[in-house]
Order: sequence, then structure tokens, then C-alpha cells
Amino acid sequence: MHEIYQRVFGAAKAIRGLDGLRAICVLFVLTDHAGLTKAQETGTLAVWVFFALSGFLIVPILFKARQRVEAGTSDGPTEIVLFMRNRALRIFPIYYLTLALIFLSTVTLVSGDNVNKFYGSVGWILTYTTNVYIGFVRHDWLGPLSHLWTLSVEQQFYVFFPLLFIWLPSRFWRSGMLVSLLVLLVVSCWWVFDDELEFRVNSLSGFYAIAVGGLFGLAARRLGSIDLRFSGLLITALGTVLVLQHLYFILNGHPNAALIIAPLLSGLLIMLLTVCQNSTATRFLEIPLIRGVGVVSYGFYLFHNLLLGPSGRLVALLTGMREGTIFLIMQIATAFVLTMIVSIISFIFFEERLMQLKKRRAPSAVVAAGSNG
Repeated sequence: MHEIYQRVFGAAKAIRGLDGLRAICVLFVLTDHAGLTKAQETGTLAVWVFFALSGFLIVPILFKARQRVEAGTSDGPTEIVLFMRNRALRIFPIYYLTLALIFLSTVTLVSGDNVNKFYGSVGWILTYTTNVYIGFVRHDWLGPLSHLWTLSVEQQFYVFFPLLFIWLPSRFWRSGMLVSLLVLLVVSCWWVFDDELEFRVNSLSGFYAIAVGGLFGLAARRLGSIDLRFSGLLITALGTVLVLQHLYFILNGHPNAALIIAPLLSGLLIMLLTVCQNSTATRFLEIPLIRGVGVVSYGFYLFHNLLLGPSGRLVALLTGMREGTIFLIMQIATAFVLTMIVSIISFIFFEERLMQLKKRRAPSAVVAAGSNG
């Protein structure tokens, strides 16, 4: 038990604070999907922070890959293969395992109309095009499977972005990212801004949010570590502004405006956390019980919506309650505990072992080809 605790809650990542930020985001998603903060759409805010965080971490990785190509120690095809392999090892196994468990357990995990939603959308879910199905085919959400649309957007970005940017000289990456995110935003607004659902789930809006995070990731790489006075207060204030602007636009009926602004504030927030590693805000996010939720956040995000229903039924069975704020709080607490247990098991016995394969640079033949490029 102590070893499991250390592997999930004990070891800090290279960039401190980001797992804690992930933890807050998945809690926002959980309370939203349970109905407690649905009117405030805290899950939507969390998703846009996740998008910005993905870009913040992934784009600099690809930037380093481009620099290896320019240094002559690798070539474009090799770097693309390595990137795709690493993303596939991190994303595919647990994703498809989750789908397999849903398929085998529809009676207990997905019931009623949700069974038809699953089988009617399975082809889209398997091919990471759930966002297209929700926004442009079904024109409605998919119940407990709705959250899978965000993974589709991210996976699409991981496919298209390397193919385009690995060939761009590194000196043009910052300007290229800026132009790209502006084009993505303008086209998405021109195309579907009047439709809240389509604007939210279409790939271009998601790509814009990821690209914003990527631009801040390149900026953080250039800044390095800085000693900024009152950085903890600044980070806390920025996080508060991020939440307040979201609530303002959501509650006043302008959700798409919130989606445009959130990536900008999220990217800046993530950059400050990264370059101000000694801030009080970073230290707070590094509290083990907070950080540990972030460590298993991918599994938590995948599993939570599938366990909310059973958690509610369990609370109803034990207490007799079926609605109300107290019932929702108990349902959320139960779902949190169950999801953490499942996520930790998945992380320790499945995800972590697969991630070890990422340490392998490449098969010898591929490395040789890259070295000659």
C-alpha cells in the first residue's frame, strides 16, 4: 500500500503544479456532470484548461523534435513516428480498454436509452470522431459518453499538427503558431459561432485552444525559471479571473465568448505556474492528495462519467434519497472515491507499465535512418 501511495501521491513531476491543476479540473468536470455545478458549466471551463495544458506540454516536445531535425541528429519522418508512438501508448490502451468494458458491461454501467447511444455512436467513438458525431450528425450529447468528444479533438490535433509543423523551421514556430491560432479562431467563428454546440465541439475551436497553450509553452521555454515577486498572489488572482469571466459569460448567455477567452487566460496561468516554480500557488498544488488526483487524471476523466450513475444508485439504496443538494454531494463523494480507486488501479497496473515503453527511443533501424537524415 505504501508503494502505491508513493507512486501516485509521492513523486513530483518535472514541472511542479500542473498535476494539481489537473486535479482541480477533473473535480470541476465531476461536479458539473453530477449536476451540482451544471448551470455554471464548470466542466466546460475545465475542458478548455485541459486543451491549453495539452498544447503547452506537447508543442514544445515537437519543437525540440524539429530542432533535432535541424541539427541533423534525426529526420522528420522519424520524429513523427516517435511522437505518434508515444501518444498512442499514453492514450489508446486505456481508452479502448474503457470502451471494451462498456461493451461488456452495458447492463450495469450504461442503461436504458444510453445503451442505444453507445451502440449508435460506437463507430465514431472508435475512430476518435465523437465530436463530429455529437455536433454535426446527432446534434445532441451522448449522456455518459459525451465527455469522449474532448479526447477526439486532442487526438485529431496530435495527428495533424506534427504533419504540418515538423517541416517548419524552428525560427518560424512562434509566428506560425500565432497565425495558426488566429486563423483557426476566425474560421471557427465564421463557420459555426451562432450554434453553441457546434462551436464548442468542432475541431477548429479545440485546435485554437490547444494552439494557444502551445504558444505559451514556447514562451515558457524561452523564459526559463524566473523569480517573480508576489507570484503566488498573481497566479491566484489570474485563476480567479479565469473562473469569474467564465461564470460571467455563461450566466449571461454568451458561452462562446467564454470559450474564446478561457484558453488565453489558461495558457498564461499555466506559464506562470511553470516559470515560478517556488510560488505559494505552486506549493499548494503540490500537496500530495491534490497532486495525486492529477497524476491519475486521464483515467479519472475517462471513468468518472461511467461511475456517476452507479454511485447515485448506491447512495439512493443506502439513504433513500434520490434528489437534492445533499444527495448530489453524497453522489459526487461516492463517485470520487470509486473513480479514484479504479483510476489508481489502472495507473499502477496498466498505464504506468505501458508508459515505460516510451523510454525506448526507437527500433535500431529507425534510429539509424534518423541519424543519417
